[in-house]
Amino acid sequence: MNNTSIIGAGAWGSALAQVIAAHEEEMTLWTRNPALADEINTTHKNKAYLGDTQLSNHINATSVLEIALESSILLMVTPAQSIRAVLNDMKPFIRADHTLVLCSKGIETETGHLMSDVVAEILPDTPCAILSGPNFAHEIAAGKPAGTTLACTDKDLAITLQNAIASAYFRPYISNDIIGTQIAGALKNVIAIACGMAHGMNMGESARASLVTRGLVEIARLGVAMGGHQETFLGLCGVGDMMLTCSSEKSRNFALGYALGKGTDVDSALNSSKGIAEGFYTAKAAVKLANKYNVEMPISMTVHKCLNESLSLDLALQEMLSRPLGEEL
Repeated sequence: MNNTSIIGAGAWGSALAQVIAAHEEEMTLWTRNPALADEINTTHKNKAYLGDTQLSNHINATSVLEIALESSILLMVTPAQSIRAVLNDMKPFIRADHTLVLCSKGIETETGHLMSDVVAEILPDTPCAILSGPNFAHEIAAGKPAGTTLACTDKDLAITLQNAIASAYFRPYISNDIIGTQIAGALKNVIAIACGMAHGMNMGESARASLVTRGLVEIARLGVAMGGHQETFLGLCGVGDMMLTCSSEKSRNFALGYALGKGTDVDSALNSSKGIAEGFYTAKAAVKLANKYNVEMPISMTVHKCLNESLSLDLALQEMLSRPLGEEL
């Protein structure tokens, strides 16, 4: 029996399958789409998400969820807004030896729940960990070296998962902060949209550096208020992921912001996005959490207004620059 399965065959799910296949003789990659499963099994490519990247022959794709759940370690790589539905589909097949590794960076928009909260609600007896860091799917699938954060409250389980996921080029580093790791991974997508907007408006590198730095401050402020650890935001899932996502048009969230900065309307920018820009959904959830925990998050609030309340980028810039001066930290 395979030890590890990937649930979700998008770009990141397929890239993680490539990582696992580097040290397992066989591993299972689940997709809802039978045609995609056939494509991966016959051509060893996922053209829609990873182009001509050659996938390992050890990856067995399937559209049958029960087959994927024969493994004991399940890496959940479905979009954040879909994870509740997928977990409900999985529920009849869950066993006592299953462990979930949550790899999607987002917050459930309707409830404000972290991904671990959704798991606790639907599968309360199933342990879970969080995988989050500065990792572009195309680079990981191509075997380029990278580190990432693996957060789990059970140290022994964390070590087991670390050994199961790590490869010669993909290095998970253990943390016990599942809250901070999720907040960092989800909220940096909102800041990436802001950075993309700034880049599209030709505001310069200094403006982007300020957005990244002040954005990290407000993310950490919320994370600590929710029970996360301050130092988490200085690690791979914090500063590391911010550096990557907020500076490259390879990032779907940065690219979304860039399109808006160039004058594209929100609907058109979303429709032309290659994949799901989770920051669009997370912005609304971030505002809910900021209000709930009484945390000031001006960048996230402004991005939310631009995306969901038709605030023009010129007025958004004016609002940001007219804020009262204050202390840095």
